[in-house]
Amino acid sequence: MTKIKLMNMCMIIDEVNNKVVVQDKINWTNWKGITFPGGHVENGESIIESAIREVKEETGLDVNDLKFSGLIDWFNDVSNERWFVFLFKTKTYSGEILNETHEGKVFWTDLDELPSMKLARGMNDYLKLYFNDNLNEAFATWNDNYISDFKFF
Repeated sequence: MTKIKLMNMCMIIDEVNNKVVVQDKINWTNWKGITFPGGHVENGESIIESAIREVKEETGLDVNDLKFSGLIDWFNDVSNERWFVFLFKTKTYSGEILNETHEGKVFWTDLDELPSMKLARGMNDYLKLYFNDNLNEAFATWNDNYISDFKFF
């Protein structure tokens, strides 16, 4: 039977200043670099509720009016694990941003500079879903020896 993990990620946008909130993840073994806030869906929690909770825990910000931006679909063809990462974006937020959490620094960055930053592995592909309304899903397989290129749908 396939083991499934549900996760989320949220891009918080400041339209006035053309900025987004990012984290520089440092405490993840295989996933370090610039990402948007997000994390795991807990038992008994909806996908949207989990994204709102993760944003609050990782940034200090309260968000709402989340818009679905796509789905990252990972399949490990050796361990038979499947990971779904639900992507959201919002322009509606309040509160004060934290400087840092146990996962790394948190800060606003210019949206135009984002692609040239030291992004976490795969984030370039995640950004394609955030910025292209014609794409809905990115699918890749992985195991200990390789990660396939994403197929976009």
